[in-house]
Amino acid sequence: MKTYQSSTNDKKKNFFKRHRNAIIAIVSVVAVAVVIALSVVFSMSDSEPVDAPVKPPVEQTEPKVVMPMTSYSAGMSYAYKSLKWWDTLEIWKIHPAVDFVGDGDVLAIRDGKVKDVEKTTLDGNVVTIEHADGYVSVYKSLADDIAVKVGDTVKAGDKIGKAGKSTAELNTGNHLHLEVKKDGNYVDPMTILPESEDK
Repeated sequence: MKTYQSSTNDKKKNFFKRHRNAIIAIVSVVAVAVVIALSVVFSMSDSEPVDAPVKPPVEQTEPKVVMPMTSYSAGMSYAYKSLKWWDTLEIWKIHPAVDFVGDGDVLAIRDGKVKDVEKTTLDGNVVTIEHADGYVSVYKSLADDIAVKVGDTVKAGDKIGKAGKSTAELNTGNHLHLEVKKDGNYVDPMTILPESEDK
């Protein structure tokens, strides 16, 4: 009986057949590693990195706020959650504003943009200004000579008109009825104005 021994070539062929998947995986990993190494080498800059200039932090400053009149006496105070007696109308009602009594110029309390200029029966001549951070200021009872128009950009302290008696609060005389809203809700103007004493 004849026995045959596998030749060396047959052993090599069988080895490669048995380990074909492992060899392919090893060759693939080596090829990927070479490609990554070459890409890192060629992407490196010849020059040394230059430090980028460091920008100083942006300083957060509070917006400039001014009083709406330079000469005035205190009129009716803010009352949104309680009732005030309105002398002219002879009724009790809320007063979501502060009245500044006087004959002088009316000034924008903050930088902003004029959103509306109108004349109504109850509120008289009215200017509405939109400010940053959700604030809106409303100036009522102005005299007829309004100094701004819709779309105008105003700075804090810019004249927007003069105090008048165009509202239903006739007994108060010439005055500014100032309302302030934050995100659509009334707030006491005196909480954002720079001072509260009479002038």
